[in-house]
Amino acid sequence: MTFGWQGFTLEHPDDWAPVTLSGSRTEGYARIASPAKMSFQVRWKVSKRGVDLDSVLSTYFDRLRRDAKSAKKGFQSDVEEKDGILLYRYASEHFGRGAILQAPSSGRVFFLEAISTKNDSLIPTFRKLLDSFLGQNMREAASVERWALFGLDVTLPIGLEVEKKLLQSGRTELTLVNKQARIEANRWGLAEQLVAKHGLEPWAKSVLRVPNAVTETSAEGILLTVPGSLLKKPQIGMARVQSDRNQIATVMVSTRHTDWRPSWDWFN
Repeated sequence: MTFGWQGFTLEHPDDWAPVTLSGSRTEGYARIASPAKMSFQVRWKVSKRGVDLDSVLSTYFDRLRRDAKSAKKGFQSDVEEKDGILLYRYASEHFGRGAILQAPSSGRVFFLEAISTKNDSLIPTFRKLLDSFLGQNMREAASVERWALFGLDVTLPIGLEVEKKLLQSGRTELTLVNKQARIEANRWGLAEQLVAKHGLEPWAKSVLRVPNAVTETSAEGILLTVPGSLLKKPQIGMARVQSDRNQIATVMVSTRHTDWRPSWDWFN
């Protein structure tokens, strides 16, 4: 399953899920956990080019060593460098395997770390998570980026910041903004039941709060348009049934800029 957040993506097992999301594009933290006692955490921070990764990792190990001492636990660690990436492992109250690297396109320093109470199961899981991250985030900068979590999966123009998030079992909502546009992206569960009860067009007008929108129906879904005024930005919405996932995906864009008009290829 794909996880996309703040300009980076990775693939994680289907039964894992994000449990912590904090910070911004400049600096933040995300943790994805399994039903068992294993998790994968990502820390990132924009830093100057050519940052001393050894020094950053040494500072991190110093903190872990102090924490272990306070808990009256031992601490052992090991580090190796490979293709400009520091790969490390440690053992204390729990086991950790991680990597620290600087992404060439953004300049952000990333800590990627898998943690478990069992060392044997940690190794292959960490390798897969790291490989997926390296394969998707060490390229040159792109003009679009993917936001994917809890069934919501959209690819949007780059440069948006999170204004609000709502993460529920039946609904995922992200509100993303910049100076040109405000985008609300939603994933709604139980699509078959919702469409059978309300019809897609009436339902979309209701949940997107555009009862007077001009609508256009196609094989892709429903396009909803509300003209703007001197005081209010035009609104363009899209609603698509994703039958294979029994969900409905929607986007609503408020903007005066034609280059931020949504398209069906925003949906994954």
